[in-house]
Amino acid sequence: MSDELALGALRAAARAGLHLPDDLALTGWDDSDAAADAGLTTLAQSLRDQGAHCARVALGRPTQASPQHRWHIVARATTRR
Repeated sequence: MSDELALGALRAAARAGLHLPDDLALTGWDDSDAAADAGLTTLAQSLRDQGAHCARVALGRPTQASPQHRWHIVARATTRR
């Protein structure tokens, strides 16, 4: 759901003796500084685009069923590349 939750899962996996990405692949969502520091693969997103979409929805303005967001995967140590 987010980098913060994924980082918690990363800590739990380490306590359980799991080795990433051999035993478990893990990704987050946000591309936070903490994710970069931990080597967490994450999905980077445009907060500006997401905010604009949410504002349109809140104002009841027509929007695309699948809005075009600028998302991209930032591959790091917690997944295979």
